[in-house]
Amino acid sequence: MHIALKQNLPDKTRVLPGCELQGYETLFKESSYWINPESIVGEIPSGLEGTLFLNCPGRNKIGDQQYGHWFDGDGMISAVTIKDGRVHYKNRYVRTPKYVNETAAQKILYRGVGTQIPGGPLKNMFRTPGNAANTSVILHGGKLLALWEGGKPWELNPTTLETVGEYDYEGGLSSMQPFSAHPRIDPHNGDLYNFGVFGIPKPKLHFYKIGSNGEMVANTSQSVGDYAMCHDFAITEKYAVFILCPAFMRTPFRFLLGLRSIFESIEFDNSENTKVIVLELATAKIVREYELDCFFGFHLGNACENGDELSVDALCVDTMDIMGGLSDVFMERGDDFQFLANGSRFNRFTLNLATGDVRKTLIEGAVAGEFPAWNPRCTGRENRYTWLATIVENGTPYSFNAFQKVDHQTGELKIHDFGEGRFTSEPNFTPKGENAAEDEGYLVSIVYNHAREKSEVVIVDAKELQHELAVIPLEHHVPFGFHGCFYDETFV
Repeated sequence: MHIALKQNLPDKTRVLPGCELQGYETLFKESSYWINPESIVGEIPSGLEGTLFLNCPGRNKIGDQQYGHWFDGDGMISAVTIKDGRVHYKNRYVRTPKYVNETAAQKILYRGVGTQIPGGPLKNMFRTPGNAANTSVILHGGKLLALWEGGKPWELNPTTLETVGEYDYEGGLSSMQPFSAHPRIDPHNGDLYNFGVFGIPKPKLHFYKIGSNGEMVANTSQSVGDYAMCHDFAITEKYAVFILCPAFMRTPFRFLLGLRSIFESIEFDNSENTKVIVLELATAKIVREYELDCFFGFHLGNACENGDELSVDALCVDTMDIMGGLSDVFMERGDDFQFLANGSRFNRFTLNLATGDVRKTLIEGAVAGEFPAWNPRCTGRENRYTWLATIVENGTPYSFNAFQKVDHQTGELKIHDFGEGRFTSEPNFTPKGENAAEDEGYLVSIVYNHAREKSEVVIVDAKELQHELAVIPLEHHVPFGFHGCFYDETFV
């Protein structure tokens, strides 16, 4: 339940529909500052130290031109460092060619997921989308990398957030191999696995293994048919699991000739099956394929093995309509605009490697949500708890305004309602200590507070989900974004 903080949302404040729109507004200023300890509501938990890195489309227009889709905004990295009971914030844009050149020109120069260069087909034909570096950020093998699934990672200095440059793992990634925004790290050896989907004329699944020291160990590619839509994947101790949705670019010529954006060129065919592919981590060979009734989804939860069976959690919707809704986030909405609230349902798929059987089960207790998180020590192994962002009826049900905690053993559900006019980013779980129980830890996130028209760093008790242990006000808003992670290291 939500514990009201009067400092954050004054009494009698009534937020009108569309109040979350400012959360998508561009933040032009780059800052670096310590937060006044006296402004913090509550207390920083004793022993909590580290850095939350978070990526977002921080610039969603250039000059007087609006990008055609939220996914096309320029990547801005926030770093929230907690050290010795104090909190430091800094942000910086990733200096990709797209960002640098459009900043100089003050107009759109690059295509995107849903953005076309103004001027018609001749301005767009044979031009590939510009890397926005706006989806996630990871720290691995001594490198801080901003990720965007359509291209290469971009390396940043973790202390200053200054851009080092595009990173290809010392030539380990070829010129045409993208690097997804959802890598998985095996907590037992520190190895990182990731993938990319790209190929002409047919897409290929590129699969990468990177050692704990940051060196590319393996890079393999194989055909997966026409399937092109795969945003996320999961790992177990021995396998990688991919869910490929039936979203096809069957006639890429409209895109290549500049007539349509990528989003407009992809067709979701609900008469086709959704495909599940299981790869063996050691060899990257496909060991099983499954065909399921059609559904669409962005994100997977955790996965694990139990004998011949694998289980993988996934957030599913019936259609790809959510992509259209996400292109309209800069527009005023009415009271009935709740495409996110009516969206992704949390399901568990059980895959039998021996027989090929598959079961789909709606996870008991869970409500519609997104951005699944779990204790990273459980990645690839059985986890009892999952945390997700969700939407509750609190007067402003237009975007994620609550967290939920799902107990997979008992089906118990706990909700933390952030309150009217407060919109959250994804939950980032960090454990309390080395010997802490699976759900003993903290959820650290950035919350936009409409009453203040600024954002806050909020620390919630992950076990009980009752208390906002600390609310740390920032001097500005942080535009709504996607993914990041909390790390034990501090960088100031």
